[in-house]
Amino acid sequence: MTARKAGGLRDMALPVNPRQVGVKAALQHLAKAVNIAFQTDYGENYLESVYQAAIVRRGEVQVVHKEYFGFGDTWFGQFGRLIRSLQLTLDGPDPASPEGQKRIAEKGPATIRGILSLIGRKLDLVAEYEDRVPAYVEQMFDRLEASGIILGWDRNDWEIWTTSIGLDIRIAPRDDLTAETEAQRTEAPE
Repeated sequence: MTARKAGGLRDMALPVNPRQVGVKAALQHLAKAVNIAFQTDYGENYLESVYQAAIVRRGEVQVVHKEYFGFGDTWFGQFGRLIRSLQLTLDGPDPASPEGQKRIAEKGPATIRGILSLIGRKLDLVAEYEDRVPAYVEQMFDRLEASGIILGWDRNDWEIWTTSIGLDIRIAPRDDLTAETEAQRTEAPE
């Protein structure tokens, strides 16, 4: 047994306050915390059953949906995501969510209901899983902070959203926070 497992991961104390450690370090620590949460069930809200891993790319943490893992950021990758999304839609209503996956496993594919659900979801007539994802991510970070894995988590410092195609989660510091930390960095004496 390793010392980290013996300590229950509580000794990590990864600082995620961008004002204290900078945006780059805060993003790296958030990505590491998300990956730890997925491996140890700190999410407790279906995130780990739907999402694969977190990486830092282009100034934000990107949490990749397991159905779209491996698709790149190129136009060809985005086209692949679109095709995969259409395939999932033909399986049934809200197929990328845990509830949708369970319904499809129990009752089988439902193409017509899937298409009607897609239209309803995109017109915001029907609630969908990705509408709840930002709240789930905030809850996960609250749990990670309470357990001592991360330090300095403040919901007001971060923007959390999902992509339209692929349902990946994006986490980035708010624009005003980024400008503030950049100003501090340029004013600080070397």
